[in-house]
Amino acid sequence: MVNKRIGYFLVVLVMLMGFGSCDMFVNFFGTTIDERIDSFNDDAKAGNYSSMYSHFHSDTKERDDMKNDPNTYWNTTPMASENYIDSYSVSGDTASGKLKSGDTFSAEMKRDGLDYLIYQMDFGTGFDIRRIE
Repeated sequence: MVNKRIGYFLVVLVMLMGFGSCDMFVNFFGTTIDERIDSFNDDAKAGNYSSMYSHFHSDTKERDDMKNDPNTYWNTTPMASENYIDSYSVSGDTASGKLKSGDTFSAEMKRDGLDYLIYQMDFGTGFDIRRIE
């Protein structure tokens, strides 16, 4: 009887995996650095400033400002005026590259559970989003 229940369970599990979308398992395995930067960039391109705080680690100094007054905050950064990441590469726990405007950026990432989040972001213009020291 127990073996039959296990068999039924496995059949249902395989069916769910077969019919389910791969996206269903993304959070189960965590968010990679590439996925985090791409998601951040998608929000920047779409002007979704109110969502951009969610890509930053809770130890980032300005995270509350990003969350509570997103338009004011992001309009004072190099990410303003429909600027977004044009290209980047990842080395270790750091993503770096160029913005559409030609400015450079570097994002230090930190794992929080299974997910990578932006811990600190520096722009070639001298504007920095810092971590709490």
